[in-house]
Amino acid sequence: MWHAVDACLKCTLCVSQCPVLSVNPEFPGPKALGPEWFRRAQAGTDQAMPHVDDCTFCQLCELACPVDVPVAHLIAEHKFRVPRRPLRLRLRDGMLARPHVVSRIPGWAVSPGSLRRLGRIAQKTPLPVRRREVVSSLKSSHRERSRGHVGLFADCYSAGYDPGLIQKASELLRIWGYDVIPLPQRSGCCGAAAYAAGQPALARQMGRSIWVDLNAATDLEAIVTLNATCDGTLRDEWPRFFGMRLNTPVVPFDELAGEAPNEFWEALQTAAPTNASWIAHTTCRGKVARGDGHLVTLFRRAGFNVQPSDTACCGAGGSYAFKAEHEDTAQRLSDQLRQQADSERPIGIITDSGTCAIHIEHATRVVTRHPAHWLYEQWLRCQKEVPNS
Repeated sequence: MWHAVDACLKCTLCVSQCPVLSVNPEFPGPKALGPEWFRRAQAGTDQAMPHVDDCTFCQLCELACPVDVPVAHLIAEHKFRVPRRPLRLRLRDGMLARPHVVSRIPGWAVSPGSLRRLGRIAQKTPLPVRRREVVSSLKSSHRERSRGHVGLFADCYSAGYDPGLIQKASELLRIWGYDVIPLPQRSGCCGAAAYAAGQPALARQMGRSIWVDLNAATDLEAIVTLNATCDGTLRDEWPRFFGMRLNTPVVPFDELAGEAPNEFWEALQTAAPTNASWIAHTTCRGKVARGDGHLVTLFRRAGFNVQPSDTACCGAGGSYAFKAEHEDTAQRLSDQLRQQADSERPIGIITDSGTCAIHIEHATRVVTRHPAHWLYEQWLRCQKEVPNS
């Protein structure tokens, strides 16, 4: 990928699209921290610049680049060159780069403030807590022919903190005609959190074990992802930056949902609340991977009164908002969405990332969940109100 650095036109489109720069004037911006720094590094001057860690790794700079320079990934390499940090920061960053491990630590989300201050963990932003809910099997009157087998990728966040979401997505896929195979077979992480934290070698190491596991699964129509970050990692970053290609197409859940039987959508529309409104927030990583508007289109098809969010990046950025030094920036990045929620007063917000959901719900005080959750709940409601649907 590094040959693309020389293609930089210095057009500053990446700068104009940077959400962090819009709220933090001290941030040097993606052009300075990415291609310009890398040219100096190639010449032997690789000293890290101040504020490089303030990058959220949203990758909107890469989406804006007209010549496909991997700006955010250059910044990730830049982060790796930051001089050795104090021990407490190395321990914190190492922990947050391994979300599949952190999710097994009991009580870390309710650790006392003094411990958080010592570990430089955010004080205001809530940490993820495991959701405990009972998920019922869905009933369906339509008889859809079998559409084959799909692998449902249980990302480490959902597996650790929201297992009910995995069950809901599985139930929806089942009534749409798919046989669902849970993936991966072993607990792990795709490496997205490590890469965002400036640890590409660790990201490659963690991702490879998952990659091997996914490629061992055969006779699948698709690998279905629930998290936009993991989707972009498996589909784009693995082949481009790690040389790891999957044998099976990777498809986001909401994209496959668009192919659900017409009877499903018609039934949802009969029970759709007419006076309620939602906001759909496609995460920055989702925008980069597939563009915007998919969630809005999907839920309008279900009869929802839904509007797109006004925010490019909510400020969550994986583990970004959980770090004390980034908390204020993360809060400022979510202000626009909070103002939109105050104005429109939605009963729910739809987003395609678990960590973004935590941050958005905290900022807006509006229930924020994955599209699979809302579709599942709407189908249950439909079954109660229209029993023969």
